[in-house]
Amino acid sequence: MRTFVLLLLSVLFSTLCSAQLIVNKPKDISAGQLTFNPTLIKQNKIKSILMVIVDKPDGEVIVDKGNTQGYEFDTLGNVTRYYYTIFSLAQTEEKEVPALVRHGRVIRPAGTRTVTRYVNDTIFVNLFHDHQNRIISKRIQSGDYYDTYYYEYNADGRLSKELHCKETNVSENKKEFKLGVQNVLSSETFEYAVQTPTQIKKSCLNDEGRVYKKAIINYDDRGNKLSENYEFIVSWMREESSYKYDDKNRLIEKTFTSNANGIVKTESYYEYSPNGALIGEKKIKQDVVTDEINILYDPAFNLPQSEANRDHQNASIGIVKFGYNFYN
Repeated sequence: MRTFVLLLLSVLFSTLCSAQLIVNKPKDISAGQLTFNPTLIKQNKIKSILMVIVDKPDGEVIVDKGNTQGYEFDTLGNVTRYYYTIFSLAQTEEKEVPALVRHGRVIRPAGTRTVTRYVNDTIFVNLFHDHQNRIISKRIQSGDYYDTYYYEYNADGRLSKELHCKETNVSENKKEFKLGVQNVLSSETFEYAVQTPTQIKKSCLNDEGRVYKKAIINYDDRGNKLSENYEFIVSWMREESSYKYDDKNRLIEKTFTSNANGIVKTESYYEYSPNGALIGEKKIKQDVVTDEINILYDPAFNLPQSEANRDHQNASIGIVKFGYNFYN
C-alpha cells in the first residue's frame, strides 16, 4: 500500500536540494498543472507527490471540499501520471441535532443543522516519454473517453507535430489502456526558420497544410525564451508573451497579452529564497492583483511543505499541503 509521508522524515537528499524543484520557465508541452525539475526529483528519489487542498474564506472556518492533486514519477524523474479533482456538485441535507442536557438542564434545545457534501470528479492524465525524456504522448481520461495528444520533434529537438485524438479503451482492466476507436480531432505541424542566433520564426499549419498562425520567438544568449509574438493569419487576433530573468538565470516576470476577447493582460512576478527555491508568486490581471502565492519549505530538506494562495477575487486563502512518497 502506497504511503504518503510528510517532509519531516529522515531521508538522505542530495546536495542539489538547494536548486529549484518547482520550475516556472516556459515549456512547449505541459507535464501537469505544476512543473517539477526532473533532475531533483531523480536525485531525491521522489516517487510521487500528493497535494491536499482546502479553502479558508475570510471570516469563516476552513472548508474541505476533497480537492487533491497528485504526481507520479519514474526513476528518471519524469512525470508518468498526474491527476486532479474538479468540483462537480454540492449536496446539502438537514440533520437533526439532539438537545444538549447537563445535570438535568437543557443547555441547548434540539434542532437541525445543514450539512454540505461536496462531490468531485477526478481527471487522470498519463504521460509517455521517449529515450530523450521528451513527452511523446499525453492521454487524458474524462469519463468513458480519452483525449490523447501525440507529439513529434524535428532534428533540432523542437516540437514539429501535434495530433489530437478522441479514443476509447476496450481493455477489460480499466487500469490498463487498449486502443479501441480512435477519431482524429485535429492535426498541427510546426515549421521553424532561424532568423538570427537568438530569433526563430515559427509557422503553425493546420491539418490541410495551411499556415494559420505565425510567431516570432526571441531568446537571450543563455537560451532563455524572452518573448513569443503570435499572429493569426485570418483575423486580427494577436498574442504576446514576454519573460524577464535575473542575473542568476531565474524567471522573475512573465506577461501575457491578447486581443482575442478584448484586450486581456496578465502578469506574474516571482520571488526566490537565497538558495534559489521559488517561494512566491504574485498574479495580476488587468492591473489588479488577483492572487498572492507563498510556498513554505522544510528547513532540513528544502522541499515544498505547504502553499498559501491569497485569492483576492474570492476573499479566501487556498491552503495546500505537500506529501511525498520515495523510492527505496
